Amino acid sequence: MRALEALEDARFMPGVFAVARVDGRSFTRLTKEIANFEAPFDLRFSDYMAATALHLCNCGFQAIYAYTQSDEISLLFRAEDETFQRKLRKWNSILASEAGAVFSLRLGMPAAFDCRIIPLPNKKSVHSRPTAKQKGDWRPTPHRVGLR
Repeated sequence: MRALEALEDARFMPGVFAVARVDGRSFTRLTKEIANFEAPFDLRFSDYMAATALHLCNCGFQAIYAYTQSDEISLLFRAEDETFQRKLRKWNSILASEAGAVFSLRLGMPAAFDCRIIPLPNKKSVHSRPTAKQKGDWRPTPHRVGLR
């Protein structure tokens, strides 16, 4: 079984920065029908997302920046971060499960996230990524967490 798992051990290149996009699963339904958060802005929801982002910055990876917008958390990781030998499946599964666990505990009911890793080919990409996201879909819920 382990031999078959090894086939799925894609890694992203060493020495490049990476962004993780951690996105709430079915959060439209969760926020409107199940948890009854206020639209367009709910302070509780915003605080839950900020706390989740902060946790992701301190759960074993080398995050240097976090940004939340709506039900999405973007995290920037150091180019030197070799956590889990940069295995995509490990980064994706652990970041998504950590986010789901923290958010669920605050919410008091189950919530799930998915995650995808985007390697950034150069420093120019690092500087343009958060700006592009901020321009694309601004809502009154952004939080930024600057680290290290």
